[in-house]
Order: sequence, then C-alpha cells, then structure tokens
Amino acid sequence: MELKKGARVNLTFGNQATVIKELGRGGQGIVYLVDLDGQRMALKWYITPPDEKFYKNLERNIRQGAPSDAFIWPEYLTQKENGSFGYIMKLRPSDYFEFGNYLLARKNFKSFNAMLAAAMKICNGFMMLHRFGYSYQDLNDGNFFIRPTDGDVLICDNDNVMPQGEKSGIMGKARYMAPEIVAGGIPDKYSDRFSLSVILFMLFFANHPFEGAKVVACPCMTETFEKRFYGSEAIFIYSPSDKSNLPVRGVHQNVIKRWPLFPSTLKKTFIDQFSEEKLWHPNTRMIEQEWERIISKVRDELVVCPHCHEETFVDIEDNKFKCINCGDDIDVTKQLKLNNRSLILTAGTKLYINHDNTPDAEVDFFPSDKNLLVIRNLTQSCWHIDTPSGKVKVVNPNEFLPILNGLKISFGSSIKEAAGTKGEVIA
Repeated sequence: MELKKGARVNLTFGNQATVIKELGRGGQGIVYLVDLDGQRMALKWYITPPDEKFYKNLERNIRQGAPSDAFIWPEYLTQKENGSFGYIMKLRPSDYFEFGNYLLARKNFKSFNAMLAAAMKICNGFMMLHRFGYSYQDLNDGNFFIRPTDGDVLICDNDNVMPQGEKSGIMGKARYMAPEIVAGGIPDKYSDRFSLSVILFMLFFANHPFEGAKVVACPCMTETFEKRFYGSEAIFIYSPSDKSNLPVRGVHQNVIKRWPLFPSTLKKTFIDQFSEEKLWHPNTRMIEQEWERIISKVRDELVVCPHCHEETFVDIEDNKFKCINCGDDIDVTKQLKLNNRSLILTAGTKLYINHDNTPDAEVDFFPSDKNLLVIRNLTQSCWHIDTPSGKVKVVNPNEFLPILNGLKISFGSSIKEAAGTKGEVIA
C-alpha cells in the first residue's frame, strides 16, 4: 500500500513520522521524505512487505547501530500497519551523487585523489561491516552515493544486511553477484568481497570487468547468457591467459583509455582477483584490509607533474615515470621513505602516512626560493626532525621542513598507526 501526503506512520518507540512527499521508488519499496519531531528524514516503505524474520533482523540492526559513518543505516522501525512496514534513515546530502552518474560521465571526480579516497572509504566500510559479523548480500552500483569533490562515500540500502551465514532472501543484482551465487549459492562475506572487487574495478575504469568482446557479440542478454558471462564462463577482459573477451574499441572506450594510466600494482591486483582461482575459490579472495594496502600504494604513486602541474601516476614497479598528461619525465629522486613505502616528492603532491583519507603533509616550494622544496605539516601534532648533523628540530602544525637528504621525521601521535614511525628523506 502506498502512503499519501500527510499520512502519519507510527514508530516502534512511540513517535510518529509525517509523510511530506515521495522521493523515489524501486523494486522493494518507495522512499518518502518525512518529518520526525521537526527533523527531515527518509522513510523506506515496502510495497510488498518482507517476512517476520526480515522485520526482526531490521530491528536488531537498528539496535546495534551502524558499523561506521560510511553507512546510511536504518535508525527507526515503523510498526506494522496498512499491511506493510518500513524504516527511517537519514537523508542523502544534496552534494552526493549515485555511483551510476560516474559510470555514465554525468559526474566526474574532481581529482584522482578523490577517486582513490572513494575506493578507500568503500573498502573501510565493508571491512567494518564484516568485523561486525554482517554480510551485505546485495552489493551493486546502486548502493553508493559519492561526493565528487573529495570522494566521500555514503552506503545506502542497508536493509538486506544479515549476520554472516544467514540469508535475507535477496540473492543480489545481476552483474555483481559472485559466480557461486549465480550458480545458486548463499551470499556471504566471500561473495561480498567478489562484488567489492567488481565495484572497485568499475570505480577506476568505468567498465564491467567481464564485459568485453563476448558480451558485445551476444545477440540478446537472457538469463542463460547472464549465468554464462557472469558465472560459469566469466572471463576477465584483461585476462593474460584468455584473450577472447578483450575490450572492444568504440564500445569500451573508458577502460581502454584508463587501463594504461594506472600503476601496475593496481592492474596486477585485478588480474589476480578475477583469475579463475579467485572466481571459483571464494575463501582465497582478498580481504578489505589488503585492498586498503593496495589503494594506499597506488596513492603513494600519485604525484603532481612538475611540468604541466596536473596529477599523474608514476609506476615504480615498472620503472615508468612519464607524465600521463604531457609526456615529460618525472623526477623521482626525491622521496620520503617510510618502512617499505616510497612517497615521491614533487610540488603540490599530498602525502598520506596512514590509510585514512586526510592528507598528513603536502610538498610545497619554500616561500622565498622556488628552487627549494619543503614538506608542510598538515597534522595537528608536532613532528620531530633528526638532522644528519645530529641536531633535533620541531616542526609545528602548518610549518614546514626543507627536503634535504638524510632528514628523519618522527610523526606525532595525531597520525593514527604512524606514531613512533620514522620517515627518511632521500634527496
């Protein structure tokens, strides 16, 4: 049953929400703008109500709360009335846009930094979800709202989230389901991890990882073909061992253009995650923390070109240091060594010491000497610098240190996971 403007919906904790207008609808239900005690929120009302188990699961999820701030989590449950029920959640802010807009180029990330931040936020969200003992079960492109300026992500449609090992009755969306789910298995954290890899690939390359020549040659996409292309005969479009499903020029322009731009670390990871072994052995798939490590490594290779001043990737593993925009060589001799990481130092490049999305430092020019590079402290704590001559200096927040060979930086406690870690400048 649909709700009319002005209808009052009773919540389980005793208050009422008043329907203002419809915001949108999908296969499961209708989303309304509602007023709850003077606050505007969203109500998802089910057209065909799920069963009692689903209702109890929603009640439990609301009681336990969201795994992280990445989720637009159900906050209040309605009473069962008029043959159905629903739940209330926060509204999506107006500067966040559906993932599909980025796939269709209706929206674009402001920068590669923003794109990588979105990938990191998605991985962290699902890491926290699985730590809470949940599986998502219906991961697809419709689950994400992304802010183009900084890549912040909000994950929606969380009503199908279930404890690991239980099923919601929702198997997932075609093109995003793991092969074992296409074949009739039960969704779990392992199938979530497959779907996560698909989402990340589409985020970076704006193309589905299994949609190449074979899909283009398909006369009509039927359920039988879907089960083949995304299940029993799934072939990664850049599989090194099977070239039958390569991207097609004029059709898959996004991935053809973007694939060469990214460092080999990222490309090799996707080749591995979409290999036959990972497709058919779910427990071998990469966990979210490993994805964070890979994305962090890719971000370490994102620099600002000193010639054209645009973002570009360097590829340390493959010794490729030409700007992807102007083609000039990038000087990679100036680096910040941090454990097993190498952060390239060029003017304008932001440095991330840990896996969050807040830059901890930025490379800049010395105010009175454009030939001297410095590292500016963007954190809220002091850095302690050991010079080659044995002196100790302090760099306060927003202050800088010159990029000189042999300087050792002890990062302050405001950098999570890096307190006590020393970076060494190579110049």
